[in-house]
Amino acid sequence: MLRWVFFALVAINLGYFVWSGDGGPSAGTEREPQRLSQQVRPEILQIRKGDTAAPSTPASTTDSNVAR
Repeated sequence: MLRWVFFALVAINLGYFVWSGDGGPSAGTEREPQRLSQQVRPEILQIRKGDTAAPSTPASTTDSNVAR
């Protein structure tokens, strides 16, 4: 019984792979160009190693904003 379930799931996965037309990472197509056009100044992004990033501080802290 489990053997038939296994083969059915494999067949469903293969069918979905063929239906979706997914060529994998080497397909060379851009999947979401609208997200790339919505980026705001992506050139300022910097990736740093270690804990050299300064901790972020809130813009303004008042007693009414602090949860107790």
